[in-house]
Amino acid sequence: MSSPARSTLPGDPTRERLKTAAQRLFAERGIDGVSIRDIVAAAGARNGASIHYYFRTKEALIQELVLEGAQRIDLRRNAALDALERAGGPRSVAEVARLLVETSIEPAQPEGPGAARLSSYIRFINAVQVHHRQLFLDALLGRWNSGYLRCLHHLQRLLADVPPGILSQRLIFMSIYLGSTLAARETALEHTSRSDRLWRTPWALDNLVDSLCGLLSQPPSEQVLGLAARPARAQPAARSRAAQCRTARTPARGKPI
Repeated sequence: MSSPARSTLPGDPTRERLKTAAQRLFAERGIDGVSIRDIVAAAGARNGASIHYYFRTKEALIQELVLEGAQRIDLRRNAALDALERAGGPRSVAEVARLLVETSIEPAQPEGPGAARLSSYIRFINAVQVHHRQLFLDALLGRWNSGYLRCLHHLQRLLADVPPGILSQRLIFMSIYLGSTLAARETALEHTSRSDRLWRTPWALDNLVDSLCGLLSQPPSEQVLGLAARPARAQPAARSRAAQCRTARTPARGKPI
C-alpha cells in the first residue's frame, strides 16, 4: 500500500497555513461569514483549489480543526481527572469547576503542530457549537469529550440535592457561560497593546471559578421549584395561550426581513 503524497500529510506548510488562517477567520467572523476564497487569500495560497486539494470540503476542514483542539483539551482534562480521583476527589463543586476552567486554557508557551492556532480555538469552537452543533458532534467521533462527560458525572453526584431537571438546565447554562467567558478572555489577551484590567487581575480566573460554583450550587427559588414540578404538558399550553394573547394585541405586519 503506497503512502500518501508528502504535500497532503499533516504538517505540510501550506496545509498548516490554510488551517491557521481558517480558524482565525472562523473565530472572528463565524462559520457562515467565511468563504473558501477568504481562507485561501488569508493563507497566501497560490492555488484557489487548495482547500479542495487538502481537505475536500470546508466542512471537512472545520471538523479537522475541531478534532485537533478537542483532543488536546480532552487528554489534558482526563489526565487532571485521573490525578484528582487517585487522591480521592473531586470532593467539591469548586474542584470540578476549577478543573474545567484550567484544562480549557492552553499553556503559556504551547509547542508542537498547531501551536499557532491555540490563541483562537475557544472562539472558533464556540462558533461551531452554536451554529453548527451536529458538525461539532460528528467531529468528536463519540470519544473526544470524555473528560467533559466525566466532569458532568461528578457534578451530578456532588449536586444530588438539586432536582434533576433543574440541574440539567444549569449544566447547559454552565457550558454556555464558561465557553463565552473564556472566548471573551481569549479576545482580550490577544490584543496585548490595550489595557485589559479584567483578565490581567491575578484573581480573575479564581473569580470565574467562584461564579461557576454559584451558578450550579445556588438553591433553586420557590418559583423555579414550583414551575419545574408542573406536568410537562401544562407548560407549553400556558405559552400557547400567551402567544395567542400577543397575536390578538399585535396588528398585522408585513413579512419580517
